[in-house]
Amino acid sequence: MTYEEYKNNKNHKDTNKNSFFKNLLSKFITIVVFTFLVIIISNNNPNFKAFIIDKVLNSTFDFSKINKLISNITGIFDSKENTLNVSKNYRNSEKYKDGVKFILNGEENVYLNDSGIVTFIGEKDGYNNTIIIQQSNGYYAWYGNLNPKIKLYDYVEKGSVIGSATDEYYYVLLKDDKPIEINEN
Repeated sequence: MTYEEYKNNKNHKDTNKNSFFKNLLSKFITIVVFTFLVIIISNNNPNFKAFIIDKVLNSTFDFSKINKLISNITGIFDSKENTLNVSKNYRNSEKYKDGVKFILNGEENVYLNDSGIVTFIGEKDGYNNTIIIQQSNGYYAWYGNLNPKIKLYDYVEKGSVIGSATDEYYYVLLKDDKPIEINEN
């Protein structure tokens, strides 16, 4: 390689670096301009503003759709969907409202049945302090009468301690806002 070829090759590499940064800068500017346009339009058009608020701020995203897509491609996240498969220390269980009431031997930790995102922590009628988890399989699990050991919007792995209960706690499983019959194992 001659010096002239080396010099031309080096200038070519510098041009590639510059084009990368120019490309990155143009994408950033495009995103900023788009964001400002959305803000300006939403401030001047109440219907568009209501649409943005409804679709972006007031709707929930179902993360189970992403997990189903990944599962179809890789086989990850396969699980028994309506079986309690995390061992628990309880004395007895009985049907309670739309789910199961577990009667404990004093204070016990409660473990998550399937991985998911905490979507609610608070009081629910008949269930006391309740934790609701949007599970990776698309189901919503309610754990009632708990002292939470997690926070809202935490991603929690299957088998993790989510709270503790004294004497009893409640478990409800929902799919499409309908209770699912639970098989105890």
